[in-house]
Amino acid sequence: MNRVLVPMMEHMITTSVALPLEMLQAGLTYSRLDSSNKGINIQFCARESRPLTATGGLKLIPDLCFNETGFGDLILVPALWRNPLPVVRKHPDITQWLKEQHQQGATFAVAGTGVVFLAEAGLLDHKPAATHWFYVDKLQKNYPAIDFKPNHLITRAENIYCAGSVNSVADLMVHLIGIVFGESVAHKVEQQFSHEIRRAYKDTYFSDDHATAHQDEAIVELQAWLMDNFCLPEINIDQLCQKSGLNSRTLSRRFKQATGYSPLTFLKQIRLDQARDLLKDSDLGIAEIALQTGYPDSDYFSRLFKRQYQLTPTDFRRSVRGKLFYLND
Repeated sequence: MNRVLVPMMEHMITTSVALPLEMLQAGLTYSRLDSSNKGINIQFCARESRPLTATGGLKLIPDLCFNETGFGDLILVPALWRNPLPVVRKHPDITQWLKEQHQQGATFAVAGTGVVFLAEAGLLDHKPAATHWFYVDKLQKNYPAIDFKPNHLITRAENIYCAGSVNSVADLMVHLIGIVFGESVAHKVEQQFSHEIRRAYKDTYFSDDHATAHQDEAIVELQAWLMDNFCLPEINIDQLCQKSGLNSRTLSRRFKQATGYSPLTFLKQIRLDQARDLLKDSDLGIAEIALQTGYPDSDYFSRLFKRQYQLTPTDFRRSVRGKLFYLND
């Protein structure tokens, strides 16, 4: 991800793009500690080059006009204050610009009611979308071809991510930072911005092309089995080959093609995700958590956890619980 573009319009909520940009910069800073990452080019763009007044009275100066931008890798679409429909109808230029960015394969991170711009562009027809709860019914009526998900704060449809609120944008950015910079960097950013991150990405997420929504039925069935049985310690490639009816080479190739992961990496991620939840939300000991997530050897589990998140399980638990407070009245 080398280039981030942010479209600007009146009534935009600046927090909905300022927060994710700050998180992205934090991810870049952490990644530079371990690599020679050259940086990310972030540019604001608008219809005209004159300053624009956003919600809250902030005056923003665009870097480029829409007809000068070229194409971006990530497009951050801001949320809008109050009813978004009058704003989107005044900006066919933004709608057209988003279509062009989509045609070039850009990834979109859309905050709250900013979803109307992609809806107007037809980019979410017959796809899931999240938006601010107050406007779900209104937008569903105006855009009946879109499958709005009122019970999910984050949705993904191919390369379009929608977040229903500013706080869920923070959850989404942790996920995107993990894709760009790796899980260890994402975890550091999550710790730094933990006051903004209310729930784990996977707990608020709906996707029509999630890892289990591809067309390879044998791999879908195997993924479902792994998600139900990850606590079994003896799972290995031979067992997965037997369950899928595929030889080792074919299984590895098809699994990676369908999900982006090897079978055992996919299993490890399920186990460590569950371990993180248990460390956050339970008082179970480390050995018991290791056992419940398929690792009878707690020392091996601890080493694996630290390699993934740069913290021991004990330190991780201390860090997330240290952000909580107790109110006694």
